[in-house]
Amino acid sequence: MNIAIVGGGLSGLLCAFLLEKKGYSPTIYERLPKVGGVIDSFKSKKIMFDVGFHYSGSLASGQFLYEEFKKYNLLEKFELYAYDGDFDTLYFDEEEFGIPNSSLDFKQKLQMYFEDEREVLETFFDKCYEASKITLEEKEDYTNIDSRSLKSVMQYIKNPLLRKILLHFTIFYAEVQYEDASFDIYAKIMINMLDGTRKIRGNGRAIVDALKRELHNTTIKTRDEISEILYDDEGAKALRCNEGIKKYDAIISTLHPRTTTVLLKSENKKLKRYVKHVNELEESPTFFSIFCLVDADIKSNLYFYGNDCISVLPSSKLDEKSVVTIIARSSYEKYANLEKEEYIRLKQEECEEHILALKKLYNFGNIEIMDCSTPTTKQHYSNGYMGSAYGILCSAKQKSLSMVMSKTRVENLYLAGESALAPGLLGCYLGAQKVMNYFEELR
Repeated sequence: MNIAIVGGGLSGLLCAFLLEKKGYSPTIYERLPKVGGVIDSFKSKKIMFDVGFHYSGSLASGQFLYEEFKKYNLLEKFELYAYDGDFDTLYFDEEEFGIPNSSLDFKQKLQMYFEDEREVLETFFDKCYEASKITLEEKEDYTNIDSRSLKSVMQYIKNPLLRKILLHFTIFYAEVQYEDASFDIYAKIMINMLDGTRKIRGNGRAIVDALKRELHNTTIKTRDEISEILYDDEGAKALRCNEGIKKYDAIISTLHPRTTTVLLKSENKKLKRYVKHVNELEESPTFFSIFCLVDADIKSNLYFYGNDCISVLPSSKLDEKSVVTIIARSSYEKYANLEKEEYIRLKQEECEEHILALKKLYNFGNIEIMDCSTPTTKQHYSNGYMGSAYGILCSAKQKSLSMVMSKTRVENLYLAGESALAPGLLGCYLGAQKVMNYFEELR
């Protein structure tokens, strides 16, 4: 059975890796010069910076990702290490709150800070633990549709600051302080982060390199952009690539669902309704990134919640300085279709605005900017839609409509990637595993 994977980012590499374990020899098509996409790291002035991967939950012994990677001997390919103390520090105006690497410690810390909400927090965490369970034993156990919103589960939590602290975890998959987020995904991300947040030595590039080394029977075609997915009433049949038309028995697209539907060039009325549905779904936000060196010794990830929500994510040390990625909200429309000079001017202005705002929030000492990227940069490397950070917004309303959509309306065409289930290492792995349900293990 010939299987093609469109897109060589994290999801594409994971799909190829898991298909090989089932005995298949897939082909990856990547339009860029190398695979990895936004998860890869890059060098600027000989300094390695993170782009789309900074840290991940579920990587402690006994947790889902750890045990899955152990089963496939991936843990031997990269080095995990924990934070020394709190992994996240949150700032709300004059308030500061550290997030410990333990769900029990986090719960008890919240109960100590907010004594009046002790019992309500106990109930809330019980619901989070129940919803956070991940298993592959049953075919659909880990992707059952749960349409509850985070707001509905948090309804008895009244303290505004407590709500803000709990809403912090929506920033990893949906929107800043987003109460309408899917509770199901929230619980999986929150508990797995609290009990198993780890960094990986070498950052995103280490993951890409580890997966590439394990692909022994996969053909990787770089600089090969797919221009069309050919199909008929029986399903997807072929891809139009640089070499012409290549026939396949099944096609997995890790591109954004909108981008994938464009490749179908549909005239089919039934499929047009599907395309219309996908196009009407709300997108996750986009961001502006600044890659720099700061004098301050930053040990945890810093999140400043205010008018200009800014994240400061340290990745390594260099000559007693911290190598960090600064992430702030931005607008794709502002940069789309600009002439080069105007683009550069706006990019520089936005960079300066975020740095100025950040200096008012924290004493970083000198900030040496090495590079920065706009939403259109994200769009270029992810081939997504309007530079959205996580693809389709993972809201409670949309989860039942869009998040469980690995099997499309076209037979033998499947979707993986951030929009298929959830973003991040955990979401991409689960999305890839879900697609594997449709492929029998070869003997």
